[in-house]
Amino acid sequence: MKKVIFCLPTITKPYRQCLDAIKASLPLIEAAGWEHGLASSIGCPYISRARATMLRKAQDAHADVIVFIDHDLSWKPRDLLTLIETPGDVVAGTYRFKQEPEEYMGSVLTGPNGIPLTRDDDGAILAHCVPAGFLKVTREAVNRFMYHYPELQYIEEGTLTVDLFNHGVHKGVWWGEDYAFSRNWNEKCGQIWLVPDLDLTHHTADEAYVGNFHEYLLRQPGGMNASPDAPVFKRPKGIDSLVCKPL
Repeated sequence: MKKVIFCLPTITKPYRQCLDAIKASLPLIEAAGWEHGLASSIGCPYISRARATMLRKAQDAHADVIVFIDHDLSWKPRDLLTLIETPGDVVAGTYRFKQEPEEYMGSVLTGPNGIPLTRDDDGAILAHCVPAGFLKVTREAVNRFMYHYPELQYIEEGTLTVDLFNHGVHKGVWWGEDYAFSRNWNEKCGQIWLVPDLDLTHHTADEAYVGNFHEYLLRQPGGMNASPDAPVFKRPKGIDSLVCKPL
């Protein structure tokens, strides 16, 4: 049986909407033949270390797939299974910033004609960088990353651990954990795929920012054939504008 481990970091506790979304997704995940488990990190102020510790727990549990989930997200029940089963070693969903007007985290790749680079069979979009709040990474991806980045490995409690989301300054630019992982993966390991048609909601204590990236693209001038000058396709200024999200 295939196994997926969900990794959920939080400072105090996840939003109730996030826990309810996980609970509602599990029957579909089980019906699809997946064994599942949860690794959590509570109170760690260093997000990259929290993610590394949870990743090590997932590896120790012999996970085939690891899914990182931010504690302030919710989704429709089918979306989590869609993320898990979309082909690719690194696959993500994107969601809105907690602000108006509607804008999404990450950056997609486009061809010379400005059209997003998509797969014909499932519509997944090739991405330059993605947020880590709804992110699938396979066991093979972790092994490949560790092979290419031995300098990001360390020993914790006698176990080899990898700082998959190592963040900091790179070539004069600050990179947070989301974009740093995306950069490292793209440079040496493989491709990142973005699943656009997911209903992801980004929560604050009293606001819900509901979004669907696919529907957002279709509302832009030219729809999925929007030009590279469309705001959704611009790489955020300084490339650090995505990162350092509060837990």
